[in-house]
Amino acid sequence: MTDSDRIQEITIRYVHGDARLRRDFDHRLALFLRAQPTHHRWDITPLVDALDQLGRRIPRVEVTLRCDPAHAELQVSLDFGLSPIPREGP
Repeated sequence: MTDSDRIQEITIRYVHGDARLRRDFDHRLALFLRAQPTHHRWDITPLVDALDQLGRRIPRVEVTLRCDPAHAELQVSLDFGLSPIPREGP
């Protein structure tokens, strides 16, 4: 098994409205994608757009990207905590 055949994974924190963390997110995402074999390229624009929209309601999201070079797939998982709905009344 070569290095390019190994499953690669990264988890990055996305925080809406925090410019420093957003730059870090963008930088780490770019490094991860550039490290993939040139024949494995994905359009991540829909992912970033979805995170921006989701971030308006859920400000902190852990994004895990998992690349399986054997299948040329990029799998994305999102992990976030939802606040409970406040109880009304006694």
